[in-house]
Amino acid sequence: MDLRMLLVVLHVIGNLVWIGSISAVALVLSGKRGDSKLRGEIGLELYKKLAVPAFVASFTAGVIRLILDSQLYLVATKYMHAKLTLALVVIALHHVIGARAKRMASGARSEAGPVGMFAAVLVLCAAGAALLVLVKPF
Repeated sequence: MDLRMLLVVLHVIGNLVWIGSISAVALVLSGKRGDSKLRGEIGLELYKKLAVPAFVASFTAGVIRLILDSQLYLVATKYMHAKLTLALVVIALHHVIGARAKRMASGARSEAGPVGMFAAVLVLCAAGAALLVLVKPF
């Protein structure tokens, strides 16, 4: 397996773990069992031990892959612009959900607020990014 393919594999595996774990963080935070501080602590642990490392792996592999063939991805194929826009939304929501976990774990917030909606948008954007890569509509 060459370097380019290895980077794609690492990017995809990182995405699977990342999107699954940040979705789990949102699910824990917005749950009703236990007190909000405990849910925040559990969510924060998932965030730090799964979501962040998977995000770093996915992001690093993706950026390196993009740099290796920037002409292909940023000039020749137009779908990548839309894919990267969706990825930026996913990254922003990842940080928003993580910040909410930190505030709940510290007791600074007593409720998750619209974390469920944030997670739904995150998953839809991640699915849209994956669809663009698979279909390459433009």
